[in-house]
Amino acid sequence: MPSVDVIVAVRNEEQNLPIFVERLFALPFPSDVDVKVVFVEDSSTDGTHDVLRRLAGADPRVGYYILARGYGQGPAIVFGLSRSSADAMIMMDADGGHPLEVLPEMVRHYLDGARVVQCVRNTLANRKAYRDIGAATFQLFARSVTGVNTHEQNIFFRLVSADVAREIVRQPRYWRWLRFPLPQRAGDLRKIPVHSQERVLGESKYDFRRLVNLAIDGILSLIPTARFAVILVLVGIAASVLAWNGVWLLALLSVGGMVWVINRYLQLQRGEVLQQMQVVECANVRGAA
Repeated sequence: MPSVDVIVAVRNEEQNLPIFVERLFALPFPSDVDVKVVFVEDSSTDGTHDVLRRLAGADPRVGYYILARGYGQGPAIVFGLSRSSADAMIMMDADGGHPLEVLPEMVRHYLDGARVVQCVRNTLANRKAYRDIGAATFQLFARSVTGVNTHEQNIFFRLVSADVAREIVRQPRYWRWLRFPLPQRAGDLRKIPVHSQERVLGESKYDFRRLVNLAIDGILSLIPTARFAVILVLVGIAASVLAWNGVWLLALLSVGGMVWVINRYLQLQRGEVLQQMQVVECANVRGAA
């Protein structure tokens, strides 16, 4: 029987989890598929731990990992992928922003041969206008810098087959932003348009500073190495021209910014974080692949 794990990183989601689990297992999944949900708890300070224990105790289809400390949503999701032995995994949020009702369709596409089923958000209700403008600006800038159309991955809500999940786990640069080059071979990729809304319950964990940092890491995670090298060369030439003309402050700022970006780029390539993530408690999980 094919198996699917729904991987969800949670932090301070005690209000959402019972509703999420109830709605998830009320969905009309294909009867011949074994579906579980696996929560990866990431440094909660509310009653999330107790809620997870209660839900897992009541239903063996609910599993969880509680980590010793938090590393952020992206690494927590990747941790769940790395520990799952399911045939396919679904990455999503539990806050209501990712519509649960499309999950059965995602599973059916996987059974039909898709290796990645990517949800593409067409509308987002209840979002402030300035955030719409910011998102559109970021997508335009990211595409011009990276050459990658980020709109088709404007949310990380997707199903991946086990082999794709292993490839994501092998590439630390994709962990922070949870975007990666989508398969191009015919039939490997299916897209599902979705209509969603801003967080329904609880509060967002992302303030302006975290959103900016995530945007920077997102661009650096997708930019091809050759393109990145060309940009660095161009910035270096510009800094040299500025220095030659005596504009030392701008030249130094350009060099300093270049060093900072290189260091951040290299940090995204490091994969030690998975080894550092220690489990203090778990229940109802399938086990490592």
